[in-house]
Formats: sequence, structure tokens, C-alpha cells
Amino acid sequence: MQHIISIIAAASALTVPQTGIVTKPPVAVSACAVNDFSSPAIGVESGPTITLPTLQLTFINTDDSDATQVTFDVIHGGAHTVVMDRGRFSKGVAIEHFFDDDFGNGNGRAPDTCAVTGITFADGRRWTAPSGGTAAAAFPNR
Repeated sequence: MQHIISIIAAASALTVPQTGIVTKPPVAVSACAVNDFSSPAIGVESGPTITLPTLQLTFINTDDSDATQVTFDVIHGGAHTVVMDRGRFSKGVAIEHFFDDDFGNGNGRAPDTCAVTGITFADGRRWTAPSGGTAAAAFPNR
């Protein structure tokens, strides 16, 4: 009889909505674009201009605690790249960074997308995207 009561209690706990599970990331992406960065000044003395695909990523922490690491899944031209940004990101402050990771030559018509997949906070908490992933913010290519 004691086992039956335990099973009933466990089953009923599964039907109660869970609190504290956040599926929307506490970091909002406001800009995500891979553009070619080139500097004619580099080419004047050392040869032809070098063009480097560079990711411009702007995001805002919406959590009360400072974020110290934010991980993004970036899709550009059909290729996935994981980008990690580290620092101290306060609530409500727009963070704009440029990354020169290998974004390949994908200049397709599909928009660039950036999805937050993980966050570490200064207070030790961690947020990880649910196994289904988060809705990626899509931005038209420029």
C-alpha cells in the first residue's frame, strides 16, 4: 500500500505545472549579421585587400544578475558556428561585439540566425536552452 501511495504522489507531481523552468532565454539578440570586413589600408603596403567575414552580434541581458558567459549557435549560409562571449554583461545594457571566427563563404539568401544556447551568471546560475533549442533570431543579410 505504501508503494501505491508513492506512485500516485509521483504521478500527480508530474501533472502539476513546473515553476522556475525558463524556456525563453534571459538574453535577447537584437542584431546578428555576417558581413565582409576589409581594410584598404592593409592592402596598400602588403598586397591585395584582405576580406574577412565578421559576425556583428548585439544582445541584451534581461536577467537581474550579470551574465559572465553567453553561448550562441550562429547559422550563416547554412553553416553552424558556436560563438562564446565572455565578460560582465549587466541587465539592460546593449552589448555589441564583432567576431572573426570562420564563417565560410556562405552568402546565401537565407537570413543569418543567432540562437542563445547557454548562459552563465555571476551568481553561479546557469541557463541552458531546452533540448528542442530556442527560437533563433533571424536577421536579413545585408
